[in-house]
Amino acid sequence: MAVQLATLQTTLRGLPHPHTIEEDRAWMRGNFARCSVWLAVDDGRVVGVASRNGEWVHQLYVAPERTGQGIGQRLLDAILAEAADASIPVVKLWTFQRNAGARRFYERNGFVAVELTDGSANEEREPDVRYERRSRA
Repeated sequence: MAVQLATLQTTLRGLPHPHTIEEDRAWMRGNFARCSVWLAVDDGRVVGVASRNGEWVHQLYVAPERTGQGIGQRLLDAILAEAADASIPVVKLWTFQRNAGARRFYERNGFVAVELTDGSANEEREPDVRYERRSRA
């Protein structure tokens, strides 16, 4: 949870955070219980986290001070490999439109923007974009 919050605070300044710490912890416990989860750990500290449930990537965050070191790529590669092994034909995810770094990362990895929204359907009320990537299998 700390990696996710730090990443959002650093990359998307001013993004509303509509939940309490307790609500965040409960969400994370539920996410870990129902999803495939990958952690990148360095010297006992979590520096990256990713999760997937079915065709949906629920999170992929790297500690802000660790971006550009291949951590996100390794996490995404693990997600895509597991999805391919499960014969999932399309992997989908949402990110915020103004998250230029994430958008470049996903597009470099074969994701295509298929929907732009005004943010009225998400908790933060932030314009977002849905990406999809067809399986190469």
